[in-house]
Amino acid sequence: CSPFSRQKFFDGLVDHFRELSGTKAVRRLFERECPPTFRGCNVICQSWCDGEAVFPDQLSADELDEFLHDYLVFSAAMQRTHVVLTARPIRQLREEALGKCRGIGGRILRRLLLEMEPTASDYEPELLQVIHGDFHHGNFRFVGGKVSGFFDLEEFRQGYPADDLIRYFTCASEHLRWYEQRRKRKMLEQFAHVVGCLPWTRREWLTAINGRFVGKVYMRTRHYDRVGLAKALNLLWSVGFYRRLRKAVDVGLEQSGGVA
Repeated sequence: CSPFSRQKFFDGLVDHFRELSGTKAVRRLFERECPPTFRGCNVICQSWCDGEAVFPDQLSADELDEFLHDYLVFSAAMQRTHVVLTARPIRQLREEALGKCRGIGGRILRRLLLEMEPTASDYEPELLQVIHGDFHHGNFRFVGGKVSGFFDLEEFRQGYPADDLIRYFTCASEHLRWYEQRRKRKMLEQFAHVVGCLPWTRREWLTAINGRFVGKVYMRTRHYDRVGLAKALNLLWSVGFYRRLRKAVDVGLEQSGGVA
């Protein structure tokens, strides 16, 4: 059920179901039988997606490769869609966040933001594609180690396909407990394998990593004049994984002989 105020996104969703045919995206059901509206909302029925959420470290090498294949098929279909949000302005969000970096906590975050490579701090327009935009483990399911379906198809946006994979790995990492370091190491090994398998450049991967981190800092600072120490320390705890992701990009490209 989608409120009438979101008519544009609802119309896009209707189109997306048709445009994503042939992928593992959930399907539209009961197109003729389903009432078009209900209590002030547009209504659409979609197929049930069976299965469970799986973190990347829980996939075998073969399962991970099959997942990447399914994503690439899904990604190719997304390029046929036309109702999409614009790319997030990474450089602008970074500058706004830097402007809030005052106080003790702010000094910590400023250092983290400034360590990003300047050449990987924004998108190259000619490389932009349509992406899912919220591709975390809660928005697709696995049955027997294979993807059973992708969903949450309403708000695609422009970006790099690497953004979607970074979202999957970082969200999974952030849901682990502090003592599950072995699982984080396995995720980094899996991530290096992913980088080596996919045809994207080092700059695309680093831009995706940096964009994800900038987004987190921006969301923590946008309603405040300065950054509290507690917020800064919370982000400082997670930044180590982002640093290791950047190193894993180089490992994956070196192992595969990919594009630097």
